[in-house]
Amino acid sequence: MIRPELQDMTVSDWVAAKTAMNRGAFNQLVKVARTGGIQVPGIVSPYRNPRISFVSENDATMYQRVNDTDSLNKFNSSVKAWANKVESELKASADSRFSHVDRDVSDKFPRLSDSITAKVRFDKQYKLETRSVGFSIARHGVYQHQGAGTGHGGLVGGKWTDKYGKLQQTNPKSYGKQGTGSRQSVHWFNSVIERNIDDLIEIVAEYSADLAVNINSILLPE
Repeated sequence: MIRPELQDMTVSDWVAAKTAMNRGAFNQLVKVARTGGIQVPGIVSPYRNPRISFVSENDATMYQRVNDTDSLNKFNSSVKAWANKVESELKASADSRFSHVDRDVSDKFPRLSDSITAKVRFDKQYKLETRSVGFSIARHGVYQHQGAGTGHGGLVGGKWTDKYGKLQQTNPKSYGKQGTGSRQSVHWFNSVIERNIDDLIEIVAEYSADLAVNINSILLPE
């Protein structure tokens, strides 16, 4: 069997790859694809930590950027402020769409809005320049966005540890049923990102023409 080029892979190709490859090899394939700006279908690799990265087109200019402390500090502060604003909007979006029975809320099954946290990461060389901003969310936030849950799985299965620490896996009988019947998808995440993304792109553009904004890993699959 000849493997197609990454950019030419269809959903069926991705499903076949996940089925045939071991977990480590498949995760490496996903990493290579996303680094190259190739969209990976959410049915085989949903995001739990969606993020936006800033890619330097010319690393030789980073030294000059990090030594312009006024510009650097303004950029870092602006990105952090943007992340905090979007975090607040995501929390509000989650609270407006989902309710939790208090007895079901725990450290391992948190209220969705409580699980949302903005994360800003810096460059690996100098650890001074913001290189990505993302949001951690509880697993059930991804499921609710996609309409997945008990009896409503995607095209391929998955494994996870439940709130009791027990390893679970998707029931094959539920494959392909997410977003159907009583388990409809609730798109609570993407609209918040989409209405704010232009502001972030402007912040980056004002800071440096050598940084490109990679948004391939931020939106949850719909």
